[in-house]
Amino acid sequence: MNGALAGIRVVELASYVTGPFASLLLADLGAEVVKVEQPGQGDPFRGWGEKLYSATFCSLNRSKKSLTLDIRRDEGRDIFLKLAAGSDIVIENFRPGTMEKRGLGYEAIRNLNPKIIYCSISGFGEKGPYRDLPGYDTVGQAMSGLLSLLTDQGKPQGMGISFSDHLTGIYACYGILGALVNRMITGEGQRVETSLLRASLSFISENAARYFETGVVPRRAHRTRTAGVFAFVDKEGLPFVIHLSSPEKFWRGLLEVVGKPEWADDPRFADRKSRTENHDQLSDLLQSVFHTGRREEWLQRLQERDVPCAPLNTLEEVFKDPQVKEYGFPIEVKHPKMGKMLLVGSGIDLSRTPPRIHLPPPTLGEHSGEVLESLGYGKEEIARLKDMRVV
Repeated sequence: MNGALAGIRVVELASYVTGPFASLLLADLGAEVVKVEQPGQGDPFRGWGEKLYSATFCSLNRSKKSLTLDIRRDEGRDIFLKLAAGSDIVIENFRPGTMEKRGLGYEAIRNLNPKIIYCSISGFGEKGPYRDLPGYDTVGQAMSGLLSLLTDQGKPQGMGISFSDHLTGIYACYGILGALVNRMITGEGQRVETSLLRASLSFISENAARYFETGVVPRRAHRTRTAGVFAFVDKEGLPFVIHLSSPEKFWRGLLEVVGKPEWADDPRFADRKSRTENHDQLSDLLQSVFHTGRREEWLQRLQERDVPCAPLNTLEEVFKDPQVKEYGFPIEVKHPKMGKMLLVGSGIDLSRTPPRIHLPPPTLGEHSGEVLESLGYGKEEIARLKDMRVV
């Protein structure tokens, strides 16, 4: 079955996370993605493992074709322009101005292909005082305020996931899909632009709106208190979480489980406002109860009373979970040379054109000949270009 974006060709000239993740989301939906990489080395994530085929690289580059191309040379630039001229989307994540200096910027591509959707991703955007600064994931998290909501200011810690990178890739894909729909209506392409700072700041708009309203700067603990979020460990040290949110029934169900019905009339916890103000005290009291039993038993009792709760799973535990198995995760993918690997699939499903992994992650330059032939290059010309190390 064809994917939702079957027939759409994407040219990705990007590395690490933001650009590759945006094109990965499009590839899952059936778009043909040609990943353009530097000959001999490729995406830097390739080097995070052996044989330029690391797990990190594979997680972001399934269902893509790899074309090695030295765009710093005239022959390589000409090939890229020819490829872009016959494509629907270009995605790049160089610093602002880099593609223009190489004659591969939006205007140059649009002159060849007015319907092109050209997505530029950077650290801080095409304009502004930070335009030329290097932007990496943790920088985006920190400058946007996102990290201040994930860690404590007095004892700051970096996150164990490239949060801003992935968010920015999602926003880039969102912009591209919007531009594709608009092109269906108007017949015209356009430029899509996003950055680590802009995407991460947009993502925390709920917290920003609360700050605008109250003038109070939110911290990590602010949401846990207002949303009734708690984390505990059982007698064996196994962690789990409870999210009471707003419905009063969740609070009543929790009291039944912990055997403290009298807390319903305790002025410290009698309503949501008082529970918010006394969150830490309530958390300590609940922890003293939960420390007497086993996580599995507590969760079963909480679920029986419809209280939102969950084990705080490690990834090892995640992939043993029956609900995760229901999604078909992990998915086994086999490359003819590199062998089998396990990957996580798409985060969405579509009833008629479901996303799928239709190619294993490519080895470096695996599809160079195929892509060049599709552009009209003959075998002798391709061999010449390889000898010259253009491809």
